[in-house]
Amino acid sequence: MNYPHKNKIVITASLLAMLVFSHLITGLLPDLVICAVIAVVAFVLLGKIEKQRIGAEQQILSINNTLNETVVERLSELRQTAEKLEVTERKYHSLIEHASDAIYIIDLNGRFTEVNASMCKMTGYNREELLQFRVEKIIDPESLKTDPVVLGPDDLHTAVMRERRFIRKNREVFDVEINVKRFTGDSVLVIARDITKRKLLEAELKEAELKFRTLAEKSVLGVYIVQKGRFVYVNPRFANVFGYEPDELIAASSVDVIIDDKYKAITLEHVRARLMGEMESVNYEVMGVCKDGTNNWVEFYGTRVQLDGEPTIIGSMVDVTGRKKMEEELRLSEQKYKLLFDSNPLPMWMVAKDTLDNIAVNAAAVRYYGYSEEEFLKMNVRDLRTEDEWERMQQSYSNVTPESGYVGMTKHRKKDGTIIEVEIIAQDIVMEGRKVRLSVANDVTQKLRAEELLQKSEANLQTILNTTDTAYALFDKDLGVLAFNHKAAAFVKQQYNHQPESGDKLADYFPPERFPEFVEFTAMVLGGKDISYEIDYPQPDGSKCWFYVRLLPIRDNQDKILGLMMALYDITERKNAENNLKVAYQRIHNHIASIKNMAWKQSHYMRSPVANLKGLAAMLKDDPGDTEALQHMIDELERLDTVIIEMANDAADHD
Repeated sequence: MNYPHKNKIVITASLLAMLVFSHLITGLLPDLVICAVIAVVAFVLLGKIEKQRIGAEQQILSINNTLNETVVERLSELRQTAEKLEVTERKYHSLIEHASDAIYIIDLNGRFTEVNASMCKMTGYNREELLQFRVEKIIDPESLKTDPVVLGPDDLHTAVMRERRFIRKNREVFDVEINVKRFTGDSVLVIARDITKRKLLEAELKEAELKFRTLAEKSVLGVYIVQKGRFVYVNPRFANVFGYEPDELIAASSVDVIIDDKYKAITLEHVRARLMGEMESVNYEVMGVCKDGTNNWVEFYGTRVQLDGEPTIIGSMVDVTGRKKMEEELRLSEQKYKLLFDSNPLPMWMVAKDTLDNIAVNAAAVRYYGYSEEEFLKMNVRDLRTEDEWERMQQSYSNVTPESGYVGMTKHRKKDGTIIEVEIIAQDIVMEGRKVRLSVANDVTQKLRAEELLQKSEANLQTILNTTDTAYALFDKDLGVLAFNHKAAAFVKQQYNHQPESGDKLADYFPPERFPEFVEFTAMVLGGKDISYEIDYPQPDGSKCWFYVRLLPIRDNQDKILGLMMALYDITERKNAENNLKVAYQRIHNHIASIKNMAWKQSHYMRSPVANLKGLAAMLKDDPGDTEALQHMIDELERLDTVIIEMANDAADHD
């Protein structure tokens, strides 16, 4: 073994000895002392160095022994590592062999050098078959035309991910995703995964996305997607609600561009909380602001999802401006309703349908029934009814009133015990989530009594109308038939050959030649005048029926004309009697004229004999024995007798 330190000491000592010897030879004695000193120092140094050398040798021996031990240990560890590497390699080969992905190795000529079981399963070839092929054997020939396999010595040092179309042994073409990388200097490792299902899923996803966009684009709801506080998608309806185009909102720097200043803070907080995952979904209303500066009300629905790894809000928006207006109108309506309820002159109250307790009552009910409001609110609806009405009332409250409301009659008892007949108008409503019946009561006790009397009066009137010989008919202002008695029906049937019914139009069966004149009369009557006239109706046998017609306006209590009444009196007998009287009168008149004529004739004929008789009588008075005068008198008397006979005959002829 060589010791470098020992060699250096010997060389140093030799040099010192040679130096001393040279001084002695040259006779340089003064320098002898110096040389001696140097020699002593050298020997001292040589002693220390020797000690150091011996220590170093011992240290080197120790290190050598340690190194030998270390080498032995390292050899043992290397042996163990080799064994582990062999196990790992077996595991590696087992892992590759049993991997779910297809794994194969090809050389730079494209020939298979290694394939796993998944590769065999995926392609349908066994291992021996694949190891005889080039990689083009499993690639769709059509795709090779546009995308051939190219492997060069300088390619694929970096892993490349791409898609290929493989072809199985049964000629089925399918899609794969391959990860290609240089494995060794002349080998390429490929990991292939069948992505047929993924492709189908992607196609379904695209179809779903197309459907989503189609539905979103055509939706009447506003649809939006928000990422990082900005819109990444809005459908046309969403943009249109605010007067924008979709691209304008997508280009906006923040979602609050469409939010009124008073609601920006709450909107941005909802967006932040969902994007940060503090809440999954939210539903809220805010006041929006349109592009033209006008305001509207919108309701947002939104849910947090992950889209392409980014926290995303997908939601819908509804324009509730109309609903807000309706709610405001409803609020005002409720105020009006409360005012109408409280100030209504008719008694009103509300009854809870589940308990039948009074829950509200107006001032009119308090005044009319005599109970205080506190007493009313402690009462059950039964307390106002007579016992014989309880069962019917219970049944009524168990039913639901129709949309048009319920109207019925019942009996109520006032605080002083008075029983009254009331007409109930009721409607079921929901107030503060509770089913309630709102009722209005109208005391009709006097009305019913009046109606009873009226019914009796009408019955009497109907008895009179149906027993009278006068035909009565009532018409509205358009001459539509309202009512008629049996005599009027018989008249219309006989004269117009029509069976009258309520609702008939008089113009439909009234004689056309007489209708214009009748319309003039009705216009006068509807103007407030009474009209009467006589009219005849020729009969098939040539005779005539005569009627006296009266037209009177029908008025209400305010003197408003509602229609007209027609009364027809059959005056045929009277008219016939009048005609007969006229004939008799004419006959009498003619007879009197005849008598006058006859009297004139008789007076003319009798005057001569009478005058002669008067003269003869005077002559006989002077001379009673004048026979000639007497004879003349007798002749005149005979002539007078003849005249009287002729007068009697004439009178007989006039009879």
